[in-house]
Amino acid sequence: MRVSSGKASSTAFVAPADEAVLLEALAEAGDALTSALVAHDLDAITAATRAAEVLCERLDATVVDPDAPRPSRDEFAVISERLAATARRNAILLETAWLTDAAILRLLAAAALEQDDTAGPYQTPAASPAPAGWLDRSA
Repeated sequence: MRVSSGKASSTAFVAPADEAVLLEALAEAGDALTSALVAHDLDAITAATRAAEVLCERLDATVVDPDAPRPSRDEFAVISERLAATARRNAILLETAWLTDAAILRLLAAAALEQDDTAGPYQTPAASPAPAGWLDRSA
């Protein structure tokens, strides 16, 4: 079904059921990544990502015997939907993490603005060209 350039000659034929098992394992790796993202566990994020990469490499190197019986379309549809849902969920979690990180950086930058020490404790600092706490959203 899928053949990577230069790998087909060294890859044995596998049964279509094995391909379904690999896809199911990929969905489980996506679920593990979700759990790791929610727990903010960097080691688990790295492990789940690496497991998914290995499974993708194995799927990419898979050559399915065209004469073997095929699993039903329903089986592949269920796995495909599961993979799509996991990908969407993880994308939202990652985007939320990036937005949170950017907000924290903006707060830290606002807190680090230099104050005029000669103004004294009861005088307001001089106006700056940009409002305090403002950073370009692309930062």
